[in-house]
Amino acid sequence: MRPLLEKGKISVEILFPSFDWRDAKIHVAQKAGDIRPIDVFTRSFDEWQNVWNGAFHSNHCWNRKYIFSMIELPTQPDCWLFGGIFEVLSHKPSKNQGNDYVYYKVDLSDQGKDLIGRLKIHWVKDARAKGRKPETMLSSMRVAEILPEIYAGEDFPGYANINHSYAVLEKLWLDSKPDWISALSHCQGVYLITDTKTGMRYVGSAYGEEGIWSRWGKYFKTGGHAHNKLLKNLLLGKTDGVGYARKYFRISLLEQASSRDSEQYVIQRESYWKEVLLTRGKYGLNEN
Repeated sequence: MRPLLEKGKISVEILFPSFDWRDAKIHVAQKAGDIRPIDVFTRSFDEWQNVWNGAFHSNHCWNRKYIFSMIELPTQPDCWLFGGIFEVLSHKPSKNQGNDYVYYKVDLSDQGKDLIGRLKIHWVKDARAKGRKPETMLSSMRVAEILPEIYAGEDFPGYANINHSYAVLEKLWLDSKPDWISALSHCQGVYLITDTKTGMRYVGSAYGEEGIWSRWGKYFKTGGHAHNKLLKNLLLGKTDGVGYARKYFRISLLEQASSRDSEQYVIQRESYWKEVLLTRGKYGLNEN
């Protein structure tokens, strides 16, 4: 292993003085399809532990005693969040949906427990593999930051960059993340909800005293439909409507309106986007 300090940069090793890296694999957790591991971590640690680290994997990637997990932070290049150290209790060949897998049972180790969700690691990705030997990357892993509190979700990205899954925004709303509240509580505008499974879309707006944040809260409170007829019919027709919304709905801000703009102006812009995106009739989920 390299020295703990190099040119004033602190190696991750220094924070885990008793951890035997030779008996570990590093889990480089990255986006899988449309699912970002950081979103899984923030909404359910149990899912993060027992699905993303334990459960089924396509090969014998966890062939050492421990898994040192770090999670890609999509909006922060070369930055990873420490997701815990897990002990591999058992593994066995298994099948999942007819395919061969290895099934792992893991348990959270006490090592580094107080740094979970707080330690940010700087590391420049050099390969796609998720299960890495520390010998190949530990020397270039540096301490980027230690947060005072556990990471609570993505920082507000700016009005032009809101294009998030329903599940991510719901968690931010439930957690009352201050920067999102501040930016969107008094924001008027037009937004889009897309059902990514079918491609169907719904255009809505918020104006007057009701800001975007309050308006979106109505969707989260009602399981995804906010009493809009076609959205309600869609979700109530599912066995698990809110589960469907969390899996397939994406919400984006199409247009931010100034606080000086009238309600009529915002309504006109909403109508414009309905026409552009063909959300009335068979191509969309707007009733009018």
